[in-house]
Amino acid sequence: MPVEQGEDTAENSHRFMLRWKMMLTLSAILIALGIFVDWSPPEDTSLPDPSSFLTILGILLGFGGVLTATRR
Repeated sequence: MPVEQGEDTAENSHRFMLRWKMMLTLSAILIALGIFVDWSPPEDTSLPDPSSFLTILGILLGFGGVLTATRR
């Protein structure tokens, strides 16, 4: 049984590693899209600016990735 527990621990560690790396990669992509892509102005002024939305979403996803990385 201890061998199976070691394999489960290694598999879970690998999953966490992939998860936080993917979250940080997606975060960087969203932030880059928000900062560097020139979005056309919205026709409805009550809607938020897409670049700030993508940047904020990227930052939140990045914080989630960092928290996932520190969880293990």
